[in-house]
Amino acid sequence: MSPKQTREEIRMIPIDKIDVLNPRDRNTKAFKVIVGNIKDIGLKKPIKVTPRTTDAGEQRYVLVFGEGRLTAFRNLGEKKIPAIVVEISDEDAFLMSLVENIARRQVNPLENLANISRLRQSGVPSADIAAKIGVTPHYVQGMLDLLEKGEERLLIAVERGQIPLNVALTIHGAGN
Repeated sequence: MSPKQTREEIRMIPIDKIDVLNPRDRNTKAFKVIVGNIKDIGLKKPIKVTPRTTDAGEQRYVLVFGEGRLTAFRNLGEKKIPAIVVEISDEDAFLMSLVENIARRQVNPLENLANISRLRQSGVPSADIAAKIGVTPHYVQGMLDLLEKGEERLLIAVERGQIPLNVALTIHGAGN
């Protein structure tokens, strides 16, 4: 079942039952603004989680997106948070998290590459990664090739738009 076909519902979820599998570093100043906004006007958009049952039978939730909002609620001393609950696979949860983060903010180039690499290592085909993050399969494969060869400087230049991918691949090829 793809995430688009998944039934969603909004529930109040205990904050201490939510696990963040892919934590992000936050800009302290920007985060204080998020906390202040939530304190003053409330939460405008719920977080998204997917339920998981532990080996001990405990109901927990994996955060799909909304880590900043979740952390703000924790800092404000809240015990529960409104969450959109969806039944999705770990792979779909990771893809949704990646897409949300890419869409919402300027991603650090190496962080973006690490995300692409993790998706590939988990068996997601380059074409699927490309479709999810809005690039071509050629771009994903080229970036993975450069990453595997330790070409971080070229990768960063491509991600920042300083050089096209084909130029980075040519530069790398010239060194061999």
